Amino acid sequence: MSDLPEKVKNFIRKYELLEPGMRVVVGVSGGADSVALLSVLNEISRSFSLELHVAHLNHLLRQEAGEDAAFVRRFARELGIPVTVGYARVSRLAAVKKMGIEDAGRWARYRFLHHVAERVNAQRIAVGHHAGDQVETVLLNILRGAGPKGLSGMPPRRGMVIRPFLDVTRKEIEEYCGARLLTWRTDASNLTTDYRRNRLRRELLPYLREKFNPGVDRAILQLAEIMGAEDAFLEELTGRILRRVLWKRGKGEAVLNLEDFLSLPPAVCRRLLRRAIREAGGSLKDLGYRHIINCLEFLRKNLPGGELQLPHGVRLKKGYDNFRVIVNGRHPHPAEDPTKSGLQVVLQVPGETPVPALGFLFQAEVRQRENLKGDGDIRCLFSENYQVCFDYDKMKLPLTVRTRRAGDRIRPFGLNGTKKLKKLFGELRIPPEERDRVPLVTSGEEICWVVGYRRGCAAPVLPETRRILILRARKLPGENKLEN
Repeated sequence: MSDLPEKVKNFIRKYELLEPGMRVVVGVSGGADSVALLSVLNEISRSFSLELHVAHLNHLLRQEAGEDAAFVRRFARELGIPVTVGYARVSRLAAVKKMGIEDAGRWARYRFLHHVAERVNAQRIAVGHHAGDQVETVLLNILRGAGPKGLSGMPPRRGMVIRPFLDVTRKEIEEYCGARLLTWRTDASNLTTDYRRNRLRRELLPYLREKFNPGVDRAILQLAEIMGAEDAFLEELTGRILRRVLWKRGKGEAVLNLEDFLSLPPAVCRRLLRRAIREAGGSLKDLGYRHIINCLEFLRKNLPGGELQLPHGVRLKKGYDNFRVIVNGRHPHPAEDPTKSGLQVVLQVPGETPVPALGFLFQAEVRQRENLKGDGDIRCLFSENYQVCFDYDKMKLPLTVRTRRAGDRIRPFGLNGTKKLKKLFGELRIPPEERDRVPLVTSGEEICWVVGYRRGCAAPVLPETRRILILRARKLPGENKLEN
């Protein structure tokens, strides 16, 4: 399949999975999918100026696992690519975490891949999920009664993780390996029906193809694409609505306007609840449809002061005119120092947002490019440390102001790669006692502005920019105290 590299290049460009000069960790198990992925990425690496690093995790579940690791080492060295091999006793992990072997293996793999990426300062992690895996994922989600997000399957990109093969079939992979004379390892556990996904692959899907629709795979992939677009639109809409109903957000807590929330359609309320749990730092794992329905009934019927327990330490507490999503039992006291409890405030865009806890008033303005007189006007907007500009259409909303967290990293403007925020603070000679009070503006999960010091790389203003977001930070008079 000589055109597979070109197909993958087009897929990468379509979904903007990579940027030139990136370092990419490639997860390689030794199977055909990951072997082909590494080979293809190596072939196209010059087109994107990529630097690759192979990562392989030995699950210590099979006698052949050591041979798999040796195979991956040899293959990576033949290509001249550095490799890291790790080990995880997945059976013990499954017992400790009370998970199935499949789930424990997945958890261990992604934890390992992210660890390697951090160690080698990589910006992306590439995994070999292909179109067949997507079909199986969507079908499994249908069987468990998933919503639009589950029916959209695996996204081409989630955070650092990218899936360049999502539009590639298993047949294309095997044809490519055959044409390149590539060998691969076979995991005997994939041939059994002991695991749920294997049963679906070897029993249910063949039955559906034979008895109902020979093109069922393509139909399911089409469903995933449709639902992915629908879900992305609804998530963006939910974000805009959240800005209207969210009163406050901090570490371990989100506070929403009860009346405004209950006036919304149930479909929007369900999404807002899930989003509010994420905003408060909670986990959506094991949170099912019935939990969400119980939440809505609780908020509509219960008296103020009641609480509802949800999985993984999440609680819902109803007030008179608001309700709180509280994570891990936290219930911050109003007088608590917000810089110690993890301040996080949503910025009004456009508009003004006072953050008295940090002593700043934030002003956000969106201007059309054509309304600026010329490049001089644009340059003047960058002239001070308390004012920055971004390409508004490339920002991920809502924007938030927060304080630093352990492990924070930033992509400084004009530099390649990321830098630890702690290191940047040291270079800027910010006194340690002041660092917890430096405001950070975030777009999505990315720090885009260290207020008063440094702009990040997010959404630069370019010649093609149409709308410019101007952010200003003004110091408030008086002491920086949280108002009760």
